[in-house]
Amino acid sequence: MAIVIEEKDRRVIPNWRPFNTTVLLGELSTANISPINRLHNLSIDSYVEDYKSNKSIPFASELISASLVNRITDNPVVHEAASFILKNSSESTQSQQKIAKEVLLGTNNAEANHVSGLTNITINELGACLQEKVFREKIHNLKQYVINFPYNVIAWVELSRCYSILGQEEQALRSMKVAVQLSPNNRYVIRCATRLFSHYGEIERAQYILRHNDFIKKDPWLLSADIAVATLQGRMSPFLKKGIELVDSNNYLPLSITELSSSIATVYLLNGEIKKSRKMFAKALISPNDNSDAQMEWALKKERTLFDKSSLAINPQCNFEALTLSSFYNNNLIDALNHACQWFCDMPFSKQPVILGSSIADVLDNKQLSIAFLEKGIISHPDDWQILNNLSYYYALSNQLEAAKKYIGRINYQNITPSAHVCATATKGLISFREKNYEAGRNLYLKAIDETSRIHNLELNWIAILNYAREEIIAKSEYIEDVMSLVSKINPRNCPDIIVKKLYQEVEDLYKKYKMTSV
Repeated sequence: MAIVIEEKDRRVIPNWRPFNTTVLLGELSTANISPINRLHNLSIDSYVEDYKSNKSIPFASELISASLVNRITDNPVVHEAASFILKNSSESTQSQQKIAKEVLLGTNNAEANHVSGLTNITINELGACLQEKVFREKIHNLKQYVINFPYNVIAWVELSRCYSILGQEEQALRSMKVAVQLSPNNRYVIRCATRLFSHYGEIERAQYILRHNDFIKKDPWLLSADIAVATLQGRMSPFLKKGIELVDSNNYLPLSITELSSSIATVYLLNGEIKKSRKMFAKALISPNDNSDAQMEWALKKERTLFDKSSLAINPQCNFEALTLSSFYNNNLIDALNHACQWFCDMPFSKQPVILGSSIADVLDNKQLSIAFLEKGIISHPDDWQILNNLSYYYALSNQLEAAKKYIGRINYQNITPSAHVCATATKGLISFREKNYEAGRNLYLKAIDETSRIHNLELNWIAILNYAREEIIAKSEYIEDVMSLVSKINPRNCPDIIVKKLYQEVEDLYKKYKMTSV
């Protein structure tokens, strides 16, 4: 059976996008309002001199990348380098040309073009969101590039991102570690590294690189990440008080403190300090980004009285996660499905849009779309038991039994939870039923049902019973009335999970049809 949609506490871990997109979203801008208190920017003088001495595409690319990292795009030599790249388009890559255009046109036009590309994506474009061939080609080109220019940290970070999208954990971590060693104080590098290390469960490493950054006490973007990482460990960040001081100082732009305000508000909320949480979320609302917007959607689901999000004056760019959650929580499932696709295309290494999107597709009776989401997700998460189990489940429901057996056979049972064991056992029961091996399927389902009772998981118990009942009815077995006596004890009104409600209705309809035809 498919695992239920898990309600997990969300943290404001930095999102990870390509470098030029991050620039366009304003997350590398100077945080302070007062220029006197600006954070130190690394000089681009060496890049300027290198380009002047070696007027070639690689040196021009290095210069414009460095200029964007440090927000120095008004330098005439930078503009010359950008023009040089565009004039020599046959020798430059599309990525280099795109960044060059952003330098020359300014971020506003480029941002509008980028966002319009993502906001127009729907479920029809899911297949184009992650093409392995494209990312393998990117990796090949980036590997060649860093051989020639080993000190380009942006290239190392993007190489790491491409590896993570293809599920190559070791290579992704190795590339990111090189970037951190080269530039341990670079905000973009450290935030990307924090996301990657958290993604692979290396929380201590994420915390280490944050706390060894020279600007951790001054940069709200880094402080926010540290507080979020600390809460993942069930700890309190030693910089929480400093973060509160930064938010209350009024020395920072509203966008620069939106994630920090959200991280602090989350700490208060999890501690039950609703009044303090409300105050911090109010500051995050002034100029939210996509990450703080999604955090506020999660918070509202947890505590509806926190704030009135309808008063939000700014619609953040790329806020696909927030739109997905909002639509899903309000039962607008078609909208939620489209937004989940946009979310996945924006964050193709993330598991959450895959699981949620596939589950929504299932509720809308589109098993093939559920499979399509999960087939995309398995690329980045080749060993994830939940994706493997759910793929097997949906393939079995579609009577594609060889595929179902292939994926259920890939689960490593030594590293999964008791709940995971239950789901996999029930999925094996489904496969057996569809192979008409009814006795084996029955035993597996009853084993799963008994186990859900033992671990006191009521929702999984109901889901196991309902899946079992469906198969006995389809098989027209002699045990239908016995299993329906178990179904009669389920009250779907007491369960907010839409999968339980959908399964209950399906079983009820099948049973009524069975009774009518058996008279």
